[in-house]
Amino acid sequence: MTYEINAFTIRRSVKAILRNQASSGAIVASPDFAQYHFCWLRDASFSAYALDRAGEHEASGRYHSWVNDAVEGIAETLDRVIDARLRGEVLDPMHMPPARFAIDGSTVVDDWPNFQIDGYGTWLWSLGEHLDSIGEATVPKNLLASVRRVARYLATFALRPCYDVWEENGDAIHTSTLACVYGGLLAAGRLLDEVEFFSCAETVRASLVECGTRVGYYVKSSANDEVDASSLWLTVPFGVVAPTDESFAKTVSLIEDQLSLDEGIRRYPSDVYFGSGAWPVLTASLGWHYLAIDDVEGAKRCRDSIAALFDGEGLLGEQFGGDRRDPKHYQEWVAKWGPPAKDLTWSQAMYVVLSIELEDIEKSDDGKKRLLETDSPLTNRRIGKS
Repeated sequence: MTYEINAFTIRRSVKAILRNQASSGAIVASPDFAQYHFCWLRDASFSAYALDRAGEHEASGRYHSWVNDAVEGIAETLDRVIDARLRGEVLDPMHMPPARFAIDGSTVVDDWPNFQIDGYGTWLWSLGEHLDSIGEATVPKNLLASVRRVARYLATFALRPCYDVWEENGDAIHTSTLACVYGGLLAAGRLLDEVEFFSCAETVRASLVECGTRVGYYVKSSANDEVDASSLWLTVPFGVVAPTDESFAKTVSLIEDQLSLDEGIRRYPSDVYFGSGAWPVLTASLGWHYLAIDDVEGAKRCRDSIAALFDGEGLLGEQFGGDRRDPKHYQEWVAKWGPPAKDLTWSQAMYVVLSIELEDIEKSDDGKKRLLETDSPLTNRRIGKS
């Protein structure tokens, strides 16, 4: 793929994210899939990060202002559950702060699994990255109360079972959720200059490392010893462990061996959602990791495999290949909800992140040298080997 073509596809994806951002600042998960006509803090915060990487700081800032308003709208709920938890009360997961918001920032009363704390951690991390990108060393006063409130929420519930990033398995503690929480607490500690949040982040990190050391790799959750591709976030972007961490390297190897399809990386081995196709979000996450270990060619393969999935209108869906991998479960989900999302904002965002990271390397003098000298043993690894 030439630089010119890649520059075009990056800009096209940035425009897709902007197209899916409401005037309020909210970023809809998918405009073409009825179940996703909401703003999830998880998806949208990664999308805001992609906007910042692409220089769209005003749009990212509008998103963070929207989150601030949404958090202010549930301030009483956040304070209530924090206080109840500190008193030792048992809380109903369905009455916890929401995992998703309506585009106007209001909450939705339905049977969706609310108790997912990863999105709140991802927002704090994304906000910290946004402020860094525009040269702001401290939190603006209008955001201060929300940042502190969300940080307290994370610190209070960090090691408590909740639903995972896939909105499943609410009775377990999940590796990728803790990675998101760690990233959020670190950002809060830095932005608020409060040691309490650094200390809590270290507790989360120690819990994760203990598990990885004991088992030899990072398991999906406290209730499931499978590997989950969202565990890739332990290194980039959240920095819980180094990319060379022995247990993490084993985790990556398992992801490559067990979760690779021709189209990219799927979620976890026993996944049945729409037949468990490959998610561009996860393929990009693997490519991002490859860059962290100087495997530029591996990262380019991940980027190019995603680029091949865009449709003629420049849309990029949620997942691909599940209809062939597991037709039975694919059809079951189609009968329930219709075909999977063909325009997922998060997919576009992670393509942007990986592509810009690659371009930064390819255009630098050091990067050109690395491209010529790459001899990593990971270079021969490829998407679609199973």
